[in-house]
Formats: sequence, C-alpha cells, structure tokens
Amino acid sequence: MNISLRKISIFGKFPFIKLQQIIDNPKYLLHLIIKNIWYKFDRKDYSSKYQNIDILEPNETLKILVSNHCSFARFSDGEFDILTGAGIYPPDSNWSQLWSSELEKKLKQVLSSTDDRLFIAVDPKETFLSTKEKQHKIPFEYNMWIDMKRMMWKFLHEGRQYGHCHLFIKKNAPDFEWDIFRNYVENYDVIVVTGNTKAIKHLSIGNTTYFIDVGTNDAFSNLNVIEGRVLDCIKGNKLDKKNTIVFASLGPTACILAHELLSYDIRVWDTGHMFEFADKKFMEEVFKNERA
Repeated sequence: MNISLRKISIFGKFPFIKLQQIIDNPKYLLHLIIKNIWYKFDRKDYSSKYQNIDILEPNETLKILVSNHCSFARFSDGEFDILTGAGIYPPDSNWSQLWSSELEKKLKQVLSSTDDRLFIAVDPKETFLSTKEKQHKIPFEYNMWIDMKRMMWKFLHEGRQYGHCHLFIKKNAPDFEWDIFRNYVENYDVIVVTGNTKAIKHLSIGNTTYFIDVGTNDAFSNLNVIEGRVLDCIKGNKLDKKNTIVFASLGPTACILAHELLSYDIRVWDTGHMFEFADKKFMEEVFKNERA
C-alpha cells in the first residue's frame, strides 16, 4: 500500500492500514470485532498473572547483556500485532512486515523459550497493565496494550527474568547508560543488519563495523537469505564468532534471527528502533568515533 494512504489518519486511527491488514489476513477481522466489542471494555485485572515474572529496568537489562554475553530478543506491540493476526505497516515509513501463520508460530516459539543463551525482553508492567485513566510520561495509547496484557502471561515463565524491550530508545529509557553500552560493544566486531543502511554507514560502532542492507519490506520471507549473509560476512572477514555481535533491526524478524543463530553460536542483539528513532545526531554522539 502506498505510504501516502497509510499516513491518512481519522481521529488518530489509520483506516487504510487496518484495511491492508484485513486483506492480508481476513481472519484478523474477527479479532478486531471481538477486541472492539469485548476486550476494550473488559476491566479484568491481569496483574496476578505477572506477579512472579520479573521484568527488569533498562540498565539492569544492559547489565545482563554485558555480563552473560547472551543474545537478545525484544517483544513489544508490533510482535503482538503479528500474534493477533495483523501485519505491520507503520504510517511514517516504508518499512513493513506481512503477517503469516509461520511467522506467528516462530514468534510464539521464541517468546516461550527457556534457552539461557537468549535473553527475552518485553514491555514494563506499568505500561501493559496500566489503566486507561493513568497518566504517563510518554505518549500512551491504551488500545495498544489490550492484547499484550491478556495474552503474554501464557508464554512467559514464572521465576525467570525478562528484560526491558525499549532500552535502546532514548525517550523510553532517558537514564540509559550509553557510555557502558558503547565501551562494551567497541571491543567487539559488529555486524549491523537492517534496511536503509546508507543513513548509518558513517557510524563506527564496534572494533570493526560491517553493514548488511536487507531492505525494508517483509524481512521474514528472506530469513534464510539474511542468515546466509550474516554467516558469509563472518566467514568472509574471518571474524571470531565469540568476538562478534550482530545488531539486527528487522522488526519481528530480528528476535527470530537471534533465536535461529543460537545454533551457530552467533550472538544477535535485537536493536529495534535504536537507529530509526534516535534523535537527530544522537547516535553520532553515542558513537563519537565516526568513519572517515
């Protein structure tokens, strides 16, 4: 769908995006109907479902990533759109992810994983368990979190720790310790896998930094190709897998890539919107040693 149509907003809603989601998966219409006549008005308190699930703060999440040398997979509203049958079509960019039953199945497998090599991150409880009336420091849309609060507990495991999924977004984690992050990753070879890499190729992130541009459309359908390109980059540049981190900004496909590459002992961090949503020149400030 043309981005000009996706941008059309009526009372804060994007009807053409909903239309595209229904065209892609007609069953999603049933979910929308149920959500709007039942879920939206259900005041059930789900907090007891999450009582024994520990969701860390952003800097606590960073500490786990640094100390455990693990891969990282993030789940937020976009991933839960897929889990309810909807594709993702942001109104403000050309990026998109088509829904498929296989993608939904893979996301459920990752979210329910108990592999200690993969650190799963989700939204904080104060976000998805919040009431419509509560005031928030950042923009808050109650309808975004309805599905998450009623579904997510079924996939998480009591007694396990989960990270904060928005640690790399400045407005969500204003006190994030970027110096610790930068000082850690600059000792590793970094492979950035995302779309539109021409906008960030001037950044020197790791000891050496490589960029793999995979476009902005339906990354999941190209998952095997993306995996192959990462493996080729490591092999072709004779990188030590133990000294390499893959930064993946691929929408929901990033957390699947992190899970899939565990079998190759390759560490992947799902970096989400770290580059896209950073303030202008903010990433340049974080990674001060730019490429010549």
